[in-house]
Amino acid sequence: MVSRPLEAPAEPRPLRALLRQPAFLRLWLCGLVCGGLRWLELLAVGVYVLQTTGSATAVALATCARMAPMFLFGLVAGMLADRFDRKRLLQLQVGAVGLISLGQAVLAWQGALAYWHVVLGAFVSGTLWASDFPIRRTLLGEASGLARIGQAMALDSATSNATRMMGPALGGLLLEQTGLAGTLLLVGVCYGGAVLIIWPLAAAPAAHRTLGLLAPLIEGWHAVGANRVIQAVLAITVIVNLWGFAYISMVPVIGARQLGLGPTAIGLLAATEGLGALIGAFLFGVWARPANYLRVIFYASVLFLVALLGFALSLWWLLSGLLLLLSGITIAGFAVMQGTLAFLAAPPALRARMMGLVSVAIGAAPLGMLHVGVLAEWFGAGPAVAIIAVEGLAAMIATGLTWPELRRPSPRLGQPPPT
Repeated sequence: MVSRPLEAPAEPRPLRALLRQPAFLRLWLCGLVCGGLRWLELLAVGVYVLQTTGSATAVALATCARMAPMFLFGLVAGMLADRFDRKRLLQLQVGAVGLISLGQAVLAWQGALAYWHVVLGAFVSGTLWASDFPIRRTLLGEASGLARIGQAMALDSATSNATRMMGPALGGLLLEQTGLAGTLLLVGVCYGGAVLIIWPLAAAPAAHRTLGLLAPLIEGWHAVGANRVIQAVLAITVIVNLWGFAYISMVPVIGARQLGLGPTAIGLLAATEGLGALIGAFLFGVWARPANYLRVIFYASVLFLVALLGFALSLWWLLSGLLLLLSGITIAGFAVMQGTLAFLAAPPALRARMMGLVSVAIGAAPLGMLHVGVLAEWFGAGPAVAIIAVEGLAAMIATGLTWPELRRPSPRLGQPPPT
């Protein structure tokens, strides 16, 4: 009897292989916990502000205070991530946000929490969260490796979308049962748990330790000027955040005034976008190939804006829900490829700074919210969303003409640089 040689075991599925890597698993779990807490806290604090001030404008300003630091400090966070141990920076970031929540919990328990406390806390927390792309996502990409970077970003994006659905629901329940003090206390404790999750990670040495800040800044801008992929990703990120994501604030208004829906139906309508984004993240993570990453981010962003235009004009709730589902699926293509392309296209020593620039581009979202708010005051919510969708489509056409490589395969993406 002739014995046959043992066959090599089949390579595990990409997602399963990723989750079997301890470093990746810890970074992913940290994102899962922190993402859920962020959405939970935003909902709870927003409801509290509305209850205590009676002003929707006050709620909007508190939300903008949380988002504005992405534009102001994203690049600075990237430079810091290149100069210091990223693991320690991530621990400090998560821990500091937890301390802010605990401090606000104490003030709320004493009945001393004022509106300015909320706005200041939102701004400081937003400043710390501006480092998520250059620190945690850069570490995530390094842990996954270039061969699985697309699947890694897709899983992280899907997780983010799942927390966007679950976090607000849990936040409303906790706020009703425990009050703001109890909710913020639990949030602060859970952030401490996230610090413990990433504590065993190995140190992530700095890329360089130059003393000045100006030289790394200039080096980063020169790298952008010489890298058309990074330029295109940044341009699309600005467009989608400035003329796309702003529609979210108008969904309740369109649901009530244009579709005639009640609060529960409006909530279900809004949830369809998150469901679509969750589905899309897995679809793009499984099926997209590196050679098509640029085409995915371009055409997915275009389809996202087309779906928004249809949603703005729809007068039938079922069609509106289907269009929001489509918008979620397509925006997942943008979200997955945004981080993937920035990581792949950047030189290893500049990855954190390039991810920081992505954070800066994301910081255009508050301006978009102000823009759609003004348009809604003039023309109504539906026409306002239609206008920003058309503006975004015009900008995407210009982007496709400026960077024609967005419309054709890029076989060199994902390949190691030539030696």
